[in-house]
This record gives sequence, structure tokens and C-alpha cells, in this order.
Amino acid sequence: MFLLLLSCLAPAQEPATPRSAKEATSLSRRAASLSGVVSDDGSLFVADPDAVIWNVLNPAALRAYVGERVALQAQTAPATGELRVLSIKPREAEPRPVAKLGDAAFRR
Repeated sequence: MFLLLLSCLAPAQEPATPRSAKEATSLSRRAASLSGVVSDDGSLFVADPDAVIWNVLNPAALRAYVGERVALQAQTAPATGELRVLSIKPREAEPRPVAKLGDAAFRR
């Protein structure tokens, strides 16, 4: 009798189904503005100024900007460190300060 009762209850105790990949990476609905450098293979993005490393979900979008400084509009998932690129704008490297020998600081 106990065995019959146990066999009836066993199918009701199914393990919880794992969440799908889309549910696990809950991207924000609003686009975030980020600037930084694209990695050599385009799969990572290192954001300025705090050097946060993001995994890029659509690396094909960044392939043309490998190793360059860019500004992104992206949906982010901070909990998982992932982002989906929506738009890209290349940024120019910050100009280096140049000393001019004719400036008053160099006159004596």
C-alpha cells in the first residue's frame, strides 16, 4: 500500500524548470549611454571612467571598431555584466597637451 501511494506522488514532484537564457539576462528596456574601448575580438567592452568590463551579446555590431574608443547606446544587465549594443559612435582620442615654446612660461 505504501509503495502504491509513493508511486502516485512521485510524478507530482518534478524539479523546477531552469530559466531560459533570455529570462536569465534581463536587459534594461531603456538605453544607457556608455563610452569606452572595444576589445580586440569585439566581445568585451571596457567602459570609462571606472573600467567596468561588459560582455557584449551582439559582438558583430562592434567588429568594425575593434580596439577603438567609442560611445555606445546599449541595453544593459548590470547583474550579469552583459550589454546589447543599439548604436555606436566613434570617439576621437583625447588630444595630448602640447607645449608651445613661444608661451610666457618658457620666456626668461
